[in-house]
Amino acid sequence: MFTHQPVMINETIKNLVHDPAGTYLDCTFGLGGHSKKILENLNDDGRLIAIDRDKETVSYSQKIKDKRFHFKNLNFSKIESLDTRLDGVFFDLGNSSMQLDDPERGFSFQKDGPLDMRMNKEEEITAEQWINTATEKEISDVLFHLGEERKSRFYARKIVESRKKTKFKSTAQLSLFIEKYSSSQKRHPATNVFRAIRMHINNEIEEMINGFKSAACLLKQNGKLIIISFHSIEDRIAKNFLRSEEAKNLNLKKQGKPIKPTINEIKSNPRSRSAIMRIAIKNV
Repeated sequence: MFTHQPVMINETIKNLVHDPAGTYLDCTFGLGGHSKKILENLNDDGRLIAIDRDKETVSYSQKIKDKRFHFKNLNFSKIESLDTRLDGVFFDLGNSSMQLDDPERGFSFQKDGPLDMRMNKEEEITAEQWINTATEKEISDVLFHLGEERKSRFYARKIVESRKKTKFKSTAQLSLFIEKYSSSQKRHPATNVFRAIRMHINNEIEEMINGFKSAACLLKQNGKLIIISFHSIEDRIAKNFLRSEEAKNLNLKKQGKPIKPTINEIKSNPRSRSAIMRIAIKNV
C-alpha cells in the first residue's frame, strides 16, 4: 500500500477553489490526495473531474464514492476532449509517490527494478529499450536538455561503450554505472540522468505544453490555473507559458509571485522541498 502527502495542499485549495459550486479539474490524480481535499471544499453543486495517464491510478479513483467526482484515464494532451467549462485546473507535475516507491516501475535510482519509467505501461518504449538502442548523440542531447547534466557527452559515450558488452537492464545497474564516474557529493549523481530519461520516455515537455494550452481554453472567466513543479525545467516551461503570447491570446494572466512550501511542510514532507507553485487567472 502506497502513502502520499499532497504538496502545498492548503495553498492549492486557497488559490484554486474560488467557487464551492464550481467545476474543477485535477490533472494529476495519483493517489488522490489533492482530489479528496478539493472535494471537501466543494458544496453539493460542485464537481471535480480528475485525470491521470497512469492506469494504476484507476483503482485508487474507484475508492472515492462521491457523485460529484468523475475520473478519466487521460494524458494532458487529451484534456480538451473533456469539453467542459472549468472554474479551476490543477497540475502537480513530475512523478507520483506511487510511481517512485514501486521498484517495478523503474523510476527510482534508490530502488532496484527493471528500467521501465513509463507513466503508462501500455506505451511502447521503455527506458531499457531506449538506452540500449539510442545513438550517442541522442543520449547526450536528452541528458543535457532534459537533465541539465553537465557531463552529458561523457556519460553518453560511456553508456554506448558499456552496452556493447552488457546491456542495461536494471535501475541499480544504471545508477551504479553513473555513480562510478561521478564525484558529486551534494546529491545522488544519477538524479539528472534518471530525470532526463523519464521525461524523454514520457514525452513530458510536449504533454505539459499541450496540457497548459488545453486547460486555458476550457477555463471560464476568472477561472484559475494552478501549476506545481518540482525542478527547474518543469518550472521554466510553466513560467514561459504563462508569459507567452499564446497565454496572452487565451486571456490568461499570471497572478502574484511563485509560492514555495513552508519550512514546516519541508520538515514533515522532504519531497516538497523543491516545489514551486505558479498561479494564473483567466480574464475575458
